[in-house]
Amino acid sequence: MSDLKAQVVERLRRVKGPDLDGNIIDLGLVSDILVKDGRVYFSITVPAARAEELEPLRGAAEKVVREIEGVAGVVAVLTAEASPGQAPRPAQPPAVATPSGNGREHPRVAEARARGAAGDAAHRPPAAGPAAAPVRQTQGVPGVKHIVAVASGKGGVGKSTVAVNLALGFQAIGLKAGIMDADIYGPSQPRLLGITGKPTQGADKKLVPMEGYGLKSMSMGFMVEEGTPIVWRGPMVVGALNQMLREVAWGDLDVLVIDMPPGTGDVQLTIAQQVPLAGAVIVSTPQDLALIDARKGLAMFKKVNVPLLGIVENMSYFVTPDTGARYDIFGHGGAKAEAEKLGVPFLGEVPLTIEVRETSDAGRPITATSPESPSAQAFREIAAKAWTEIEKASGRGMKPPKLEIVHGGEALRVSFATKDEHELPAEFLRVLSPSAEVQGHSKEQRVTVGGKKNVKIKELRGVGNYAVRIVFDDGHDTGLFTWSYLHMLSLQKDKRWGEYLAELKAKGLSR
Repeated sequence: MSDLKAQVVERLRRVKGPDLDGNIIDLGLVSDILVKDGRVYFSITVPAARAEELEPLRGAAEKVVREIEGVAGVVAVLTAEASPGQAPRPAQPPAVATPSGNGREHPRVAEARARGAAGDAAHRPPAAGPAAAPVRQTQGVPGVKHIVAVASGKGGVGKSTVAVNLALGFQAIGLKAGIMDADIYGPSQPRLLGITGKPTQGADKKLVPMEGYGLKSMSMGFMVEEGTPIVWRGPMVVGALNQMLREVAWGDLDVLVIDMPPGTGDVQLTIAQQVPLAGAVIVSTPQDLALIDARKGLAMFKKVNVPLLGIVENMSYFVTPDTGARYDIFGHGGAKAEAEKLGVPFLGEVPLTIEVRETSDAGRPITATSPESPSAQAFREIAAKAWTEIEKASGRGMKPPKLEIVHGGEALRVSFATKDEHELPAEFLRVLSPSAEVQGHSKEQRVTVGGKKNVKIKELRGVGNYAVRIVFDDGHDTGLFTWSYLHMLSLQKDKRWGEYLAELKAKGLSR
């Protein structure tokens, strides 16, 4: 036993067991103590019926271990085992995770469970009709306005690639975005974002997220070496996810994307029930086999009342680089048809391209590094549609404003449904184009576009009922201006223009 692990055991002997009887180590309630890079993970077995009541016990155990010198962080989770022959209890409190299942139970645990079961039976109301849908008992994340889950019913559909490019797409339409990799067993985000190294701890003891291309990111892949298998039972995984979500200094984010593990198991259900999700995006490929599993993901989120933002059809078609011929390798349109059938928004289709594969493998996501490409354009439009659905779900959806090119193309007049009207200069819109912003990857490295004093607006191209593409006479036409982004620019025109002028001066550029 390592010195740190021995210290953990001794500290946990200070924590009294249920009903202040003995301590949790000698009672045999602690299992699965894992020490990795100064971080400590362990589980405490308690009676299922008393899980909510014994939450302070978990907190006390976590506190005494956190006080050990050299401990960088602690995750303690409550686990519960059902008595032999006992049917699973419906609507377990969220703090209780799946048992480790070693087949043995300490006599004190059995005794405590018996007391809890007796008390339960005495106060249990008569059986009613069919059980209601599970209640989501969620806890928000400080500074994060909206959390979006990107999920798939099965692996191999490119979910993680879609997740990172969706997050970058949110950034490309003017939002502050981050991404959390919830795939503990197979983390992909460090490779996709080209990030190496380990997160540090801030003054408030919270982890400082890693950053790539302007995205704040957290993943188990930052904690362990690539290729090292993580062999954890369910409770340890749930505890690690809670830590990556709530013990990280995310700062102020408009949206945090969660890259979910594939499938519809315990981890997915835990996140859906305990995290205040603004909505879920389902990723599928066009063929029937993938759509069958995508339906399972959709059904799971519906069951726990998580809004469905829509379906993305990934690897939708292939266009040969030499001839431009199109091939529907996996079929085509299956996800769109499924979305229409289920009454769920269809967010868009992403082509299967060599460029997406190469940039993803190289840690250079296409939405950030090739913003002019068709694939990047597709991801930006998907992000804009998803953001529109988020705003609708939160009751803040905006009606399309009236847009008019004025003064011979020198400005855009925007008239919102709220009756406020603004004129935005063409130069202002060009240099603050969302597409131009994402090319810089981060605020410090952002490309500052100069020399646009005489640029004019040539044409407006509507994109659905949620955005407009502005074509400038210098050839730039990839900026996707959502209604909310135009509204923000209108309200913050002086502030954003001042920041732009300061950037020009700092970089020695001129208008």
